[in-house]
Amino acid sequence: MKGAPMIPQIPEGLAISGPLIVLALAVAMDLAFGEPPTRVHPVVLMGRMIGGLKRRARPAKGMGLLIALFVILVAAACGHLLIAAADRVEILGVGLGLFVAAYLLKSTIAIRCLLETSRDIGRLVEKDLDGAKDLLPALVSRDPDGLTATQATSAVIESLSENYVDAVVSPLFYYILFSPFGLGVEAALAFKATNTLDSMLGYRTEELRELGWASAKIDDLANWGPARLSLPMIAAARPRRAGEAARAALRDSGNTPSPNSGWPMAAAAGSLGIRLEKPGVYVVGDGGRDPTTKDLKPALRLVATAIGIAVAASALILIFVG
Repeated sequence: MKGAPMIPQIPEGLAISGPLIVLALAVAMDLAFGEPPTRVHPVVLMGRMIGGLKRRARPAKGMGLLIALFVILVAAACGHLLIAAADRVEILGVGLGLFVAAYLLKSTIAIRCLLETSRDIGRLVEKDLDGAKDLLPALVSRDPDGLTATQATSAVIESLSENYVDAVVSPLFYYILFSPFGLGVEAALAFKATNTLDSMLGYRTEELRELGWASAKIDDLANWGPARLSLPMIAAARPRRAGEAARAALRDSGNTPSPNSGWPMAAAAGSLGIRLEKPGVYVVGDGGRDPTTKDLKPALRLVATAIGIAVAASALILIFVG
């Protein structure tokens, strides 16, 4: 297909496809290098585009819908054109588009960043609560000033589990879904644009209530399937607590204002046997014990294992589809 990355010749009998190689390279890049420099990070560039459009836009739902559709289409189209252009260059018989596709896919996932940021803030909660509060806005939108150690620990675990969907499951879901059509990377970029739109415009403030309405709704729709798929993967990450994870998710997933975030958070709460709470907003895992800083390491292991399951499942699907 025109624009799809060229791949090296693979020995007959091995079910290795271009999308599978791109996935493997993207995950390897993420684990080895983490996030790219901001000046060449596609998601940062999306954010700058959204910020520029926001400053010039009227606070109206129609304008917000136009911005959302424009940003999503531009993100996907730019990715497609970059891969197609790079594929005109070959290195040792391999189209450069393969590596550009892997880099672009890597930009939509954030395995290392998610785990390291959660780990670092979690350590600070235990040793320096005030220092942790300074860093918590990198993970959560709530005001950290009045949080107790228990509430700060809960916030870290909530964010870790919720971002498992945003930073891993959803981009991989759309990559796998559209790879048979040669548009897997473009779909992952479109999702990331949707997610970035929501993070920048989807707040229920007076300023953004109208302008961000479409971004929030599109993000809710895009994450609907992946959020629910997170339940079996989180349950499988700790099999002896799989039943508790499923019961908590099915019971408490509707407690959050978002139709999606409750699924991974409640599943994680059930798996860990804890109660997660955003004061005055929601509780998931009700009946569990209050979390302590000792729960942070098990939470990180749980999500890291669930990430491994998501990546392995994606690879297996590509092997059978490819």
